[in-house]
Amino acid sequence: MYNCSGPEFSKLRQIFAMLRLRMRPVSPSQYGVSLLDLANGKGEPGEEAEALPESMLVFCGLNSALLHQVLEVMRVAQLPPIGLKAVLTETNQGWNTHQLYEELLKEREAIAAQKEEKAPEAGPEEK
Repeated sequence: MYNCSGPEFSKLRQIFAMLRLRMRPVSPSQYGVSLLDLANGKGEPGEEAEALPESMLVFCGLNSALLHQVLEVMRVAQLPPIGLKAVLTETNQGWNTHQLYEELLKEREAIAAQKEEKAPEAGPEEK
């Protein structure tokens, strides 16, 4: 969990507790640690970094059904938006926080560009 510690996220913590999921807040001093080490509670904090400008979640060890359940419960609970979410994979487990954040931003930009391309097609048809 990144930047999910304010009172507006108390409902998120309740949801995770209800589903018996462990939460691990990541501090800026841990941003240089690999995602796998963070997931396993390892890795020495390093130099204090600037906090990410937005909230981010990384899901670790959840099967597909549980992940979908968590995301649905979060949606229904109308939590503050968390635009950056990822699942720990073999591809990204060696990345640090900054690498994941940059990749998620690129992904968001690519999705927005795709939506822009499709937007004119979605308009009313002329006859």
